[in-house]
This record gives sequence, C-alpha cells and structure tokens, in this order.
Amino acid sequence: MKGHVTQYMGDIWHRLDNAPALALFLDFDGTLAPTVSHPNEACLDALTQKRLLALSTCPDVLLAIISGREILDLRGRVNLPDIVYAGNHGLEISGPHCAYVEPGALEHRGDLKELAESLAKRLAGIRGAWVEDKGLTASVHFRNVAEESVEETRRLVHATLANCSHPFQLTPGDHVFDIRPRVYWNKGQAVSWIRAQAAAPGALALYIGDDVSDEDAFAVLADDITIKVGASPETVAHYQLHDTDEVQEFLGWLATSMERRAISSRGQADECARYSLVQGRRFL
Repeated sequence: MKGHVTQYMGDIWHRLDNAPALALFLDFDGTLAPTVSHPNEACLDALTQKRLLALSTCPDVLLAIISGREILDLRGRVNLPDIVYAGNHGLEISGPHCAYVEPGALEHRGDLKELAESLAKRLAGIRGAWVEDKGLTASVHFRNVAEESVEETRRLVHATLANCSHPFQLTPGDHVFDIRPRVYWNKGQAVSWIRAQAAAPGALALYIGDDVSDEDAFAVLADDITIKVGASPETVAHYQLHDTDEVQEFLGWLATSMERRAISSRGQADECARYSLVQGRRFL
C-alpha cells in the first residue's frame, strides 16, 4: 500500500482527468455506512446520500454498490435509481441494462437454507449469536457475543460446516462468518463483469472497501485505483482511508472533481467555482 489518499490526490486526479470515464465501486457496511451492533441498524446519512446521488448523475460515471448484503436489502438502504447493485458478495447483480445471478449459487439455495437452519439450532444457546440467511449466502454474526463465548461460536460453526456434505466455504470477516457456495465467483469477478457489461469502454475503475472480501476486487483492479478503509497493512489496495467519515469527504471531493471535469469538457471552466460539495477541506 502506498499510503493515505491525501498524499496522492494529484496523482489520482491526473488519472481521473485523463480517463474517458469512471467506474466507481463502493462497499456498503464499514465503507459508506458505519459499522453498527446489528446489521439492520445500518443506514446512510443524508450527506453521504447526497454525494452518491451527485456521483450517480455525473456524466461518464458508472456507480455500483457491491456488498455482502442481499440485493433487495442493499437497494432499500441505498435507495438510488439507475445505479448497479451487487449483493451477496457479487453473486447477484442488477442495474440498468444488466442482470446476473451466479448459477451454482442459485442451484444450492435449498441446501443453504438447510445449513442456515442447522446453524441456528446449534447456536441457539449462545446469547448474541444469530444466523442470517440471505438466499444465496448466509452469515453468522457474533458482534454481540460475550468474549468468553466467541471461541465456542467459532467451534460450533466450523463443526457444522465440517459435517456438511454440500459445497460451501467459510470466510471470516469483522465479527462475522460468511458462508458462501463454493463457486468461482467473488467480488473480483463481479466487478469485472459489471465493468464489461455497463461501463464505458476504457473506463478507469475506482474501488473503495473495508472487508476481507474486497481484497478479491483490489487484486483484479491492480491497474486501477483501489482504496482500503481502516487500518490494515495486509492489503493489496493502493491507498488508505481511515474510516467512513473520510470516505464521505473523499466522495465529496470526487463528486466535485467529476462535475468540474464535465464543465471543463463543455468549455465552461470559469463556472467551476459554483460546484462544491466538499466540507472536509482535507481533500481540496
């Protein structure tokens, strides 16, 4: 990782200004919305929503939100029209002129439901642990589990998976175990598919995420712009932002920059000063 985004704003702007278009990929939890004690409590604040709307309506910008959440849940929380949504770590994708569901994941929905029910029964005695069945994937949440019960939670989850004959894999996250079908599809493949289907030819990709699952996308976009949210030296992302507040400020700078670029391309550079969404002056 090169370092914090603010050290490289000139380089980033140079690449944005010289690209024919931008494909912007954003994770949701821990990136756009702060991490909360229960996933149902997560929401976008008004300013983040405003900046996403500004970006989604910028010329030459494709906006895609990619998350471990189920796509209907994700769409309801972001609530923006005419953008691309990718749920269940990219296993399901929907947007203008593009739609995809990974066939292998779809085939094993019934098996996943059985597994989720089995996990829920085995974890019923651990206070704070709960299993979320998201249709194509499942998650075991333990953020609210007492510290002395975390290892027991981990043991029960691994034991249940070990006795399962169906093709599922376990990935640890931030106080969560994600259970996904063992298919060759992740956020990296999803980003590549969205880019090929919906982005303008030659578009520069910019991806911001905080989760372990985002590393697959960072690796695929090695020649583009990738930003890791949070303190994590073990990442292949190029740059870092500390938290969701800095993500919001960066998106403000990005929205302003893309609007200025559009104005400049229309020969109206003198009007650029009218466009400023940025309150966090660290990104100016």
